[in-house]
Amino acid sequence: MKYLTIAVFVVIQLSMLITSCHRSEKSPGIQPGETAAEASGTSQIIIHRYEKALFSIPKNSFRQGLDKIAPEYKVFLGDNYSSPEATDQLLMFVADPQNQQVYSECIKRFPDLNQLTAGFSEAFGSMKKEIPGIKIPAIYTYVSGFDFEYPIKYSDSALIIALDMYLGSDYKGYSKMGMPLYISSRLTPDHILPDCLKEISLALIKTKKTPVLLDAMIEQGKMLYFADALLPETEDNIKIGYSAKQLAWCSDNENNLWEFLIGNELLFSAEAQSMSMFMTDGPFTSSFSQESPARTGAWLGWQIVRAYMKNNSIPFADLLADTDSQKILEKSGYKPGK
Repeated sequence: MKYLTIAVFVVIQLSMLITSCHRSEKSPGIQPGETAAEASGTSQIIIHRYEKALFSIPKNSFRQGLDKIAPEYKVFLGDNYSSPEATDQLLMFVADPQNQQVYSECIKRFPDLNQLTAGFSEAFGSMKKEIPGIKIPAIYTYVSGFDFEYPIKYSDSALIIALDMYLGSDYKGYSKMGMPLYISSRLTPDHILPDCLKEISLALIKTKKTPVLLDAMIEQGKMLYFADALLPETEDNIKIGYSAKQLAWCSDNENNLWEFLIGNELLFSAEAQSMSMFMTDGPFTSSFSQESPARTGAWLGWQIVRAYMKNNSIPFADLLADTDSQKILEKSGYKPGK
């Protein structure tokens, strides 16, 4: 199935967001643009639906329609949307029958975003309490043309969600594109909020330049604990992107996983093979059964961070800034299966 990619200038605009903020080393006091609701002290969250604004423009007055939506959607359109080439590219994207079909699927699956808005309101309210001084980004949705690499984009001032990457595990388009089941199984609406918080946490967590496996495990553990703190009602399997059966496998085999790492002296290994075995996405963890999920190192890191925060009085922001993974492990009192 062939899909037109989104117009070049839009890709450049969004890529600048990724480059400027992915793996940011800024302190938790981010500097985004506040909404009017934030400035007035309310907790109102507004999700700006670029896909609706763009696909609703009449084709016979497309340029004029872009002029109307440009101020609200500058993060997508930039300053050069009005050039004939840029306008033509966007019109081709919107007029393409396959893209229109995907847009229709997005509207069908997401007729409104009330539930997601409520989730963001609660999560961001908790985030501001946990990390004093943090500002809230503007939230946008769009049809990405199936951006598998970056379904969520986050910068200081914007959080951007590709709705076509969350149409449900039963969406036939994913299987037609050869999407592996272990990926498509988590392309559901209830994964949007955890995925967004994961991207935000990536910008807040300080990392080492030359990490060993334990560093990577603890980093992922912090990301998942971030979701624990902000999404207390969300199931653990949704936070980590597992099925309930895969999560149960991890609990049942926690001792075996830990003993494998210790017995093979892998915790302080920087070898790519070790990192790949326990941290890379895939259908399962090699060296274990095919019932195991991938990324079991992330799950173990999660349990270590949970134990660390339970057994120590540590401010949340300090956890995100601490790069001493060995200290976190030692002070966690972590014992597999307990």
